Amino acid sequence: MINTVLKQTFQNWELLFIDDGSTDKTKNKISLLCGNDVRIRCIDNVHTKGPSGARNTGLDNAQGKYIAYQDSDDEWIESHLETMVSYLEKYPDKIDVMTADPLRKYEETREVFNYDKLDLSDFKTTDLGGAYLFDKSEIFDRQLRGRVVTTQCIVGKADILKSVRWNERLNAAVDIMYNLELCSKNINVCHVSQYHAVYWAHSDNLTNVSGGHSPERMERIHSAFALYWELVLTTLKLDQAQTEFVEMNLAKCYAWHLAYHTFEPQKKYTVAIQYYQKALALLPNDNHIKKAMKKAKFKQFFNKLRAGHGD
Repeated sequence: MINTVLKQTFQNWELLFIDDGSTDKTKNKISLLCGNDVRIRCIDNVHTKGPSGARNTGLDNAQGKYIAYQDSDDEWIESHLETMVSYLEKYPDKIDVMTADPLRKYEETREVFNYDKLDLSDFKTTDLGGAYLFDKSEIFDRQLRGRVVTTQCIVGKADILKSVRWNERLNAAVDIMYNLELCSKNINVCHVSQYHAVYWAHSDNLTNVSGGHSPERMERIHSAFALYWELVLTTLKLDQAQTEFVEMNLAKCYAWHLAYHTFEPQKKYTVAIQYYQKALALLPNDNHIKKAMKKAKFKQFFNKLRAGHGD
């Protein structure tokens, strides 16, 4: 991460390293790499351990006019800051946050597995000389249902980015929650339609749900996403269509991710049934969930019978 910042064509920056209780002598390594560069500071995380607490510590200490986020194992293209700052400076009354597309690569093979290019064809936009200003009236809904803003590509006004805190209760869906809250602020977002960040995906990413993880790990992941949808439903202002969309996703998370895929395979049928019931409280007419819960009750019954016979 140090190199991706040092190589930026725009050099008027400060770099804050947030030490989240590392045991690998991070501060000493940074000192050796950076020498006497006064633009680089290493700060201890004073909030909850984890990415959210670390980023909140960064927000507390950031002194610049604009803020950008970068994780330790990801990269920017060399012109990232220069491009984004140039638009923010040129259109200070029109743009609050700049963003772009992320390129995703597997760390193990270094192969591109996803160029997450945003299709602008059905967006309402204004061309600002190669960057596209979104209609602010649709930003929140677009972010809720898909993606407009990506954390590693953000460069925005400091006061805007500081107005949203990273949710320290979440251990997954952290970026999704922050970006959605950011888009709920009625902000002006402008998009550069090219990739600006390389996101390295590795096998131990918490949100990598491709398989091979322990039931405990999958429970943490799915529970975090359920909490995300609960927070969206209870803390953000939604219209009727958005409420129905969130309730549908929360119900799916309860029924399929938690009940069916997490607790039933562990034969935790009582817990699974509770999550089916929570799902049906949101979607009372969903016959698929009703059938799944009925099957879980049969499994629970026969499991108790086998246990009673010593099987």
